[in-house]
Amino acid sequence: MGKALLYVRVSSKEQEREGYSLDAQEKLGRDYALRKNLDIVKVWKVSESAWDEGRTAFNQMIEYAKRHNEVNHIIFDITDRMTRNDFDKLKIYTLIKEFDKTVHFSRTNKVFNKHSGPDEEFMFDIDVAVAKKMSNDISRKTKMGMLEKAEQGTYPSSAPSGYKNNKLTGVIEEDEKIAPYIKEAFSLMATGSYSLSMIADKLYKDGLRGKKGNRMGESSLHYLLNNPFYYGTFEWKGKLYKGNHSPLISKELFEKIQNILTGSFRPYSNKKGFCFNNLMVCGICGCKVLGEEKKKKSRSGTKNYTYYHCTFSKGRQNHNGGVYVREDKLIEMFEEPIKKITLNREMAEWLKEGLCEYNKNTFKIQGNRLNAIQNQRDKIKNRLSKLYDSKFDGELSDDIFSAKEVEYKNQLTEIESQMGGLQVTDCDFNEFGNKTFELSKMLYSQYVRANCEDKAKILKFIASNYILNDVSLCPTYRKPFDILAEGLSHLNWLPR
Repeated sequence: MGKALLYVRVSSKEQEREGYSLDAQEKLGRDYALRKNLDIVKVWKVSESAWDEGRTAFNQMIEYAKRHNEVNHIIFDITDRMTRNDFDKLKIYTLIKEFDKTVHFSRTNKVFNKHSGPDEEFMFDIDVAVAKKMSNDISRKTKMGMLEKAEQGTYPSSAPSGYKNNKLTGVIEEDEKIAPYIKEAFSLMATGSYSLSMIADKLYKDGLRGKKGNRMGESSLHYLLNNPFYYGTFEWKGKLYKGNHSPLISKELFEKIQNILTGSFRPYSNKKGFCFNNLMVCGICGCKVLGEEKKKKSRSGTKNYTYYHCTFSKGRQNHNGGVYVREDKLIEMFEEPIKKITLNREMAEWLKEGLCEYNKNTFKIQGNRLNAIQNQRDKIKNRLSKLYDSKFDGELSDDIFSAKEVEYKNQLTEIESQMGGLQVTDCDFNEFGNKTFELSKMLYSQYVRANCEDKAKILKFIASNYILNDVSLCPTYRKPFDILAEGLSHLNWLPR
């Protein structure tokens, strides 16, 4: 009884194909060995591509066959289960010609060894060539299918962290468990107060875990923050496509974070808990303003005070000895920027009414514009339909048909893009405006009642930066607070 090896293989896309499962191939192989009086001493059951050079399991089988002279037979299901490339075909030839092995194919009952004639060897080469051609065709069709999915707005691969692939519908959906952490990562980076390492630590502390329960690495986090998928687009084969998945962040936030990541940003580690660090820059030299603890002696004893001052990273020129502002004084100075964007009740209601009236007019104009674009889209679709009819009837040459088809499809793509821009949820805009007015109405009172840490959060929320001069603070307000500050300054109004 001869000794044999049994090698059965599927690729990941063929797992469900009837007749190609690992168990089915193994059963055929064992039945074949029984008929041929062969004793199977080792079995390889693997899921790997037969096209790539460097197949791990296949190479292990080759080396095993070379080392064991007593094993003279190798059983495969059919040729394409053995190989679909010329590299592995040469390895099989080496086993046959130099190591006197016999190759069997259990499904077709074909046998090939060094005693096989030229016709059998020729047919063996043909079988491998056909398998290779089939592999190339599958690869080409797969690539075409994936490209078509991309052009239709569906990401043709595994969804990134924060999303999941719905296998039933084929749609990429938001992952309710992970998405909040992804949003948090973008929000933290946008503040300008966190490094990648600090964000990774914060997410881990808040409960985000990897597949092995580990903390997210800085490189993975950097890749995540650079991925345009999260604002609604994705890159495929070097081209950017508009996705049909729901974005987790806005494009504006994404672009802001790209500026932070590509800059020379280095967040200051706030180890001692100075609440207003990373908020201000010096009005003289532009360096950071940071906190420092000072001790002051008096008859009643020694007290600790927190002062804020320039880091003097560019030298002390023109600083006149340096400006030191006590924290309690700084808290009072911050009240003025808060007051400038705080609304009284009457002003808030007046602005709400104005926003509502503005929206009515805007919606009407937008509706008219949308109708006009939809009519134009219908015309292009009608022209495209007539084009296909003319091609079918043989009235157009291939060149003219192809040129006009590309032209009409490009026009439809542009029209769909315009419609997408017009169909932004107007109710969200109106709701956002009303919430902003309500928040601004309560802003000053909230700031006064808040503790030191919450005061800093409010200040970071309304402005991206503050310039500290001797006795004043100049804020760079975030949107829409910049508009409120400018409008209220013209009214010369201060909150109650």
